[in-house]
Amino acid sequence: MNHASAGEYAEFTVIMANAPYIEMAFVILVTNIRYLLMSCALSQRFDPETSNIHRLLVGFGITDEIFGISIGRTGTLNPYYNYGAMAAALPSWSMGTAMGIVAGSILPASVVSALSVALYGMFIAIIIPASKADKIVGGVVTASFLISFIVSKIPLFDRMSDSMKISLLTVLIAGIAAALFPVKDEGEKI
Repeated sequence: MNHASAGEYAEFTVIMANAPYIEMAFVILVTNIRYLLMSCALSQRFDPETSNIHRLLVGFGITDEIFGISIGRTGTLNPYYNYGAMAAALPSWSMGTAMGIVAGSILPASVVSALSVALYGMFIAIIIPASKADKIVGGVVTASFLISFIVSKIPLFDRMSDSMKISLLTVLIAGIAAALFPVKDEGEKI
């Protein structure tokens, strides 16, 4: 092996050895950046006179569920609506997590596995109303399911973890949807 190829091999080995860390960083970035994007989307729905402290507090309490019920409201958002949602959702989420940990250590593995389907049901309950209200959202959701299924059948992607596939597809599909179907401002003529 010559000197250049030994260096290339060493570089490749370092990259491959750190692949799980790179993957983990990417997945965490994509997972958490959605909260930033949700916060930005909601902040645009507030009255322009809403103070930055209210915007920051609402942004701090964003979860998928709170975003779903907030973005589904018509007109401007009142930060106190979000505070009420947060007062119910955040303690419930924390208690549910604690109870899930306890139940997971007590219940048989088959029951725990069966209960994991409930998470998917919750996400479906979040996307169905938005899909019914907006045909573009419904089309993007349907395309996402279809593309995800197709990617799961392509052997080339078998070497990627499921979380990496989901993260890449999320960025790709959301980017394409944003480019093809930009949301118009309420004052803008279509």
